[in-house]
Amino acid sequence: MLKFFAARKRYLIIGFASILVIAGVVAGLWASNIFGWRQWRIQEAQNFIGAALPTGAAEVQFTTRNQYTRIVWLRFSLPADTDLTPFLKQMGITASLKANFTPFPAANPQEAAITWWQPTKSTTYSGLYWNSGVKIIELLVDQTDSAKQILYLRAYALN
Repeated sequence: MLKFFAARKRYLIIGFASILVIAGVVAGLWASNIFGWRQWRIQEAQNFIGAALPTGAAEVQFTTRNQYTRIVWLRFSLPADTDLTPFLKQMGITASLKANFTPFPAANPQEAAITWWQPTKSTTYSGLYWNSGVKIIELLVDQTDSAKQILYLRAYALN
């Protein structure tokens, strides 16, 4: 038996070191997901808001923070004639968009640092505020450009 280990000592060391490296990578990925160190992907943002982006969504931008609670900022554009009802229903929103309503009257300090987040520049818009009991979704649809609509969505967990 000793001859077996002696003859394969180099391969056993390489195999053991490989197992340690793989275990370290797996543990690192696990820790980064658990503690929120890894940047979210768009799929995770969609899962968080409870809806897939509508077909035709373009110019997609999003960011997220997890200091006190999970917050997602999402911006994308759609053709002007796109019906938003299916998108809203996926999120469980039954309220209608209200003309000239904005849930974003002024940028908070975190949003001021997000260069693409500019709902306050909208001149023609509708919006809504939705509290599902688990998270809050705030949505503004910028209809200033007659060719497209830009959606600004902020969602945050209540727990």
